[in-house]
Amino acid sequence: MSSLIGKTVPGTGMDSIFKEVHHNEKLGLRNPEQLRLFHLNVSNNRFVFKSLEDYLTDIISEYVFSRVQVQKLTDPKSGVNPRSIGLKALRIMKKNGVADQKGTGNELGEILLYAFLEEKLGAYKLFSKVELNSATTPFGKESDSIHLLSLGDVSGMTCYQTVFGTSNIKGKIRTAIDNAFEAIVRIENETSEGIRIVSSSTLEESFEPDMLKEVIRAIVPKPGSSVVSDNAYGVFLGYSLGLDPSTRSNMEFLQALDKKMESDIKHHAGYIADKIKILGLDSHSFYFYIVPFNDAEVDKKQIMENLMM
Repeated sequence: MSSLIGKTVPGTGMDSIFKEVHHNEKLGLRNPEQLRLFHLNVSNNRFVFKSLEDYLTDIISEYVFSRVQVQKLTDPKSGVNPRSIGLKALRIMKKNGVADQKGTGNELGEILLYAFLEEKLGAYKLFSKVELNSATTPFGKESDSIHLLSLGDVSGMTCYQTVFGTSNIKGKIRTAIDNAFEAIVRIENETSEGIRIVSSSTLEESFEPDMLKEVIRAIVPKPGSSVVSDNAYGVFLGYSLGLDPSTRSNMEFLQALDKKMESDIKHHAGYIADKIKILGLDSHSFYFYIVPFNDAEVDKKQIMENLMM
């Protein structure tokens, strides 16, 4: 399945940082869905964050800047040292707010949402939270990112999804789910979202003119065209694992880790599916990416403080 727009996350890869935990739970939607679990590397019964922090440092430029901006900054004629682009991105984030400040683009979930949608779903960035906040027109403010997913050709029609992202990291997984759906309701209530996206000057600044025309065509197809465009939701959730590291050997902890995550999703997949149906959103695709932490609310702040120090 080819993509209209290119991937922005550098080829550093998440597979060396996150291990996927496979399970049998489904949301049971009519449209494409994902419900995927991942965890970080473990040492002495605790998740370790050094590799994650290095990964975030590697992708921060692409997270903050648009494709056009990255191209200009990496052009030898620009006079900008390519190694300084990440520092420029971090300076922008620091101007926007402090580490872990939700809604600024400086919260861990907002960045990991962007990364998972790009790397695991193949839905490539239109706007990150940082870019949405810098937009001159008030569109997409409820979203944590907006991505474009190519679904391929079906019966002679080319199908795309505009994936609106939201993220939440809380101690309890159910609280994170509830908060995410509250945000989804706010996103859903934003009317004519596609029209507002393509009318934004920020979109014009993000793509070269020829590509811009194709992106607009994918988001808001012209009547009678062979393009179909739907809205979908991408969700990143973080929560505290809830296993006492002091009561198990290292091997016992590793064995209990996957079982605990499988149990967590077994107890909440139906809850998520019910939320979707009750809110009348079951004609949408949903893509969930869920990661546990040692102490979610403490860890997410510490990781971002380390990144932005």
